[in-house]
Amino acid sequence: MFKTQLKNNNQDGFTLLEIMLVVLLMGMVSAGVVMTLPDSLTSEENIDWQAQRFSTVLQFAEDEALISGTELGIFFDKNSYQFVFYEYKSKKWLPVVSDFFEGHVELPESINLTYLLSGSVWGEIASNGDDFIDQEYLVDIEGDDDIPSLIPQVYVMSSGEVTPFSLRFSDSTGSEKQQTLTVVVSMSGAVSFPELERQ
Repeated sequence: MFKTQLKNNNQDGFTLLEIMLVVLLMGMVSAGVVMTLPDSLTSEENIDWQAQRFSTVLQFAEDEALISGTELGIFFDKNSYQFVFYEYKSKKWLPVVSDFFEGHVELPESINLTYLLSGSVWGEIASNGDDFIDQEYLVDIEGDDDIPSLIPQVYVMSSGEVTPFSLRFSDSTGSEKQQTLTVVVSMSGAVSFPELERQ
């Protein structure tokens, strides 16, 4: 005859209380690490932070253009950049207002922006002062004169293509060595960061 052995019904594992305690400890350690980081890593005055911010916002814009089928663009100024979209009804480039990414980013006065279009076709457009969309198509409609049209220097197309360009962030805080960081964007929208340069 075979004798059946009684099995212990106690199962090994973690209780909910133990898991919550581990999560709490991890949160406290993470907070301690963040508090000990230097301020320059999270400061808006830091060009590394601003360049990474631009890269993130650009990727959100690329996703938005692909999903919504909207033609987007970027309008650069000395120390700001503005995302715009083309509205076919009014035939104008209008500022983007979105909950998903920042449409207009104002940089500190100490940081300057310089953009450069890459590739022969885009270089010719920039040097000739031409626009991607024919100016004859960019006509004003009566009653819409109060809405300015922002012609972008860079296009983020709904097809997934982006005007290849490089964007240089320059920090002119008065230090002896000016710090610069260049962000390079390819036609496919891929972003790369060459090494931080010091002049």
